Amino acid sequence: MVGRKFGVGSIPQVAPEQAKGLRVVGISGSSRAEPGMSKSERLLLDALGRCEAIGCETKFIRLKDLKIYECEGNYSENPADCTYPCQTSMKFGNDQMDIVYTAVLDCDVLFLATPIRWNNHSALVQKFVERMNCIENQYSWFGNRMIRNKVAGLIIIGHVDGMQHVAGNLLNFFAWLGFHIPEVSIASWVGENDEDTTKDWEQIRKNRYTQEDLIDMVNSSLRLARSLKQQVCE
Repeated sequence: MVGRKFGVGSIPQVAPEQAKGLRVVGISGSSRAEPGMSKSERLLLDALGRCEAIGCETKFIRLKDLKIYECEGNYSENPADCTYPCQTSMKFGNDQMDIVYTAVLDCDVLFLATPIRWNNHSALVQKFVERMNCIENQYSWFGNRMIRNKVAGLIIIGHVDGMQHVAGNLLNFFAWLGFHIPEVSIASWVGENDEDTTKDWEQIRKNRYTQEDLIDMVNSSLRLARSLKQQVCE
């Protein structure tokens, strides 16, 4: 057999008694107007459903649905000005980034889903990344690590190429924040060169490797999160 071997080294599912109490947040970075239109978002909801089915507490956030202002770059003036709570959140009363901050700081596992946009992640995900700088800066400048014992995984969907570039950028971002990266951290699908997106979802749904990666990402993320929580208890 040539190519990747299907079913080799699959990650066992976490037992329900071990999954109970784990808090999983899924963040969709798709800009599609209506829920259900985005393929990356559908896979994210599948991942959350698998977590919920074995007893995890789940939360779903669509960045598209929130009013989130751009990062104003306070760090560029002086790192001491990049604080948490975020200066932008305090400046604009209708900024809803606090919903995201609260979910991220409260979770044990974070799944971030993004389409590939011109060899990169979406603009909404970039806004999320930049607004999370105040969390990272609490450690790099003030010595206060706000992200501890949390796990991050990625769902990346697109056409032609760019998946590894997107994954590299975002895994680097999560590592700087302080997240742990599980054994299988990415579920992805890259379409054909014909760019016929009308047939994508059927191909994604039938792709054994994408589906296996999604299951293994969920299982390895939950297993690592449970292990980290047990270490804290000990």
